Amino acid sequence: MHLQAAAVFSDAMVLQRGRDIPVWGRGREGSRVSVSFAGIRVDAGVAGGQWQVLLPPLEAGVRGVLDISDGETVLRFQNVVAGDVWLAGGQSNMELALPNCRNGAEELAACNNPDIRFYQAVKLAVVDEQLLRAEARNGWRVCRPDTAAGLSAVAWFFARKLYAETGVPIGIIGCNWGGSSVSAWMSEEWLAKSLAGQKYLDDYAALVGDKTDEQYDQELRDYFHSWNAWDRRVRARRAREPGLSWEILNRDCGECPWPQPAGRKSPFRPGNLYHAMICRLAPFALKGFLYYQGEEDANRAYAASYAELMRYLIDQWRTDWGDDSLPFLFVQLPMYGSRAEMDAGLSLPDWPILRENQFRVAQTVANTGMAVIIDRGEFDNIHPLDKQTVGLRLAYQALKRVYGLPLEADGPIYTRLVREGPRLRVLFAHTAGGLVWQGEQALSEGQETGFELAGSNGLYHPAQARIEGGGVLLSSPAVPAPERARYAWTKWGPAPLYARNGLPAMPFRSHRGDC
Repeated sequence: MHLQAAAVFSDAMVLQRGRDIPVWGRGREGSRVSVSFAGIRVDAGVAGGQWQVLLPPLEAGVRGVLDISDGETVLRFQNVVAGDVWLAGGQSNMELALPNCRNGAEELAACNNPDIRFYQAVKLAVVDEQLLRAEARNGWRVCRPDTAAGLSAVAWFFARKLYAETGVPIGIIGCNWGGSSVSAWMSEEWLAKSLAGQKYLDDYAALVGDKTDEQYDQELRDYFHSWNAWDRRVRARRAREPGLSWEILNRDCGECPWPQPAGRKSPFRPGNLYHAMICRLAPFALKGFLYYQGEEDANRAYAASYAELMRYLIDQWRTDWGDDSLPFLFVQLPMYGSRAEMDAGLSLPDWPILRENQFRVAQTVANTGMAVIIDRGEFDNIHPLDKQTVGLRLAYQALKRVYGLPLEADGPIYTRLVREGPRLRVLFAHTAGGLVWQGEQALSEGQETGFELAGSNGLYHPAQARIEGGGVLLSSPAVPAPERARYAWTKWGPAPLYARNGLPAMPFRSHRGDC
């Protein structure tokens, strides 16, 4: 076998500074492989067709050519730089490309930084010859308007802020797939460690049944025939009216065909994306993980188990990278409501419960951080376009928790209730000098506050709210003896409370047994 490096190694790559750097690949049995970079050379033998070396830690900004040789073949990777590498995982809101975000054309035109580079993992769901050929054509890219059209918007805005604050070159590895469940990004063995994970395996196996791969392929062709027709309708309508809302697009062009058919080769089969994408990248040295996912699981009645599944995912990824302390920064789901749900008068608890599970992970798993974007959702659009704010708030989490900068990364977080006669005072941490309503304006008479109160019967009613004494004082004529409170506990609704630094209060409920 001729000398090969793993596909993630290419020209223009970023090598993680400050830690040992695995470099690996395949080669001739019994040969020796040398890897050299910036005056450093390390060697390893090939055994079982595999080789791996560890380059010693590099300083940020070190640049050069990475050479790999077995004495017969030389692989040479140009324009390599040492910096910080982040893997950006998740589903469609992480995948959403830079040109498709708010002001996307302008943002893409301004995307020009030779020290921010990205690598997009090949989007195929099974490891086969097609994937191997695609990997061979793939590689790292320097962020420029002519290269970055496929770059995650969230990851770009995250990287841009980090670079502005630290001056350290930033590498982004995009590893995401729209519509994917948390179960797609874990192995079957790790899923089976929990009842919730085993249920994912059993449910999907039941969907596939005895369907052959040939039957799945035909169903997928039929599905994309419908999807492409829908996409053409949307694009044509947008071309005529660029600013059209998704509420109108969904009404006039039809809902996006979903879900895709189930099959053994599907990207949505539990474990498939883990094997075909994550495993192709590990253990490329990282600074940490970014993760924006959860929409697909909230609507499946798995929301209450999401924290458990997410802990296993974090543990598996950290295990695969050989570091149980790698930072894991993620995004809490924003507000979202579909027109169909609103018209039907539905007030589903699935998204609030999943948001709460995400917060539990942030509170209980070391070296994690959660960006709250409850205020960034859009009505009838599960893909809100303001990715600038999402990337910025993820960057705040990184700058505080990973880079140690003295800044506040969290908005107000509920701590406790104090009973004051017929009222309840809600107290918060992380108020950054005080609480304010959105835009630092007082709420007008009758304006919804997002707060609700309940007595011992657990029946909630909208609450009047006033910022006072470092907290929020709640009352409701419908609840003369309040015992419980919640805020923004809805799939779609108002969330007007902020800290003075502009970060939003996190949704909460004081009693977890409530719906």
